This record gives sequence, C-alpha cells and structure tokens, in this order.
Amino acid sequence: MCHWALPFYSLTLTPEDKLRIHREIFTLIYGSGGGITHDEAYSMPISLRYFYLKMLIEQKERENKSVDEEPQDNAMKRKTPARPFTHKPF
Repeated sequence: MCHWALPFYSLTLTPEDKLRIHREIFTLIYGSGGGITHDEAYSMPISLRYFYLKMLIEQKERENKSVDEEPQDNAMKRKTPARPFTHKPF
C-alpha cells in the first residue's frame, strides 16, 4: 500500500454512502434538465450539493402544490387533448 494512502485509510466510503452520493448526483443532473453535468455535480463541494438538492426539492414541491391547487375546470381543460377533425364531408 502506498504510504500516502495510510493516513486516509479509515476515510473510505461504505457502499451505502457511495450509493447515496450517486443518487444525489443523479437527482441533480436529472432535476436540472441537463444544466449540471456529472463532473460538475461530482466535484461540487458537499455544502453546495446539499443546497442545490434542497432547492430542487423545494421547487418540485411548489410545482406539485400549484398543480394540486389548480381549479378543476382548468385542470379538465388542460388535460383534455384537442381532437383533430377526422370526419370527411361527402
């Protein structure tokens, strides 16, 4: 073993920690719509990664809340697809 690794030998990540970190990275990448790359998220300081995850979660909760509070009439109009005229006159 390299003598440089000896002081950090006890600082290895468990498989659960690795999975958690990569789930956080996936959430940032997917939630940003491509605005954050894997390399940016992976090398981002932990405090910033947590901040952006928290902001992403809060934003998604606000979006879900606004959809839930939308009046039913507007929701029905929005969800009903427009059907093209398919009947041909004689």
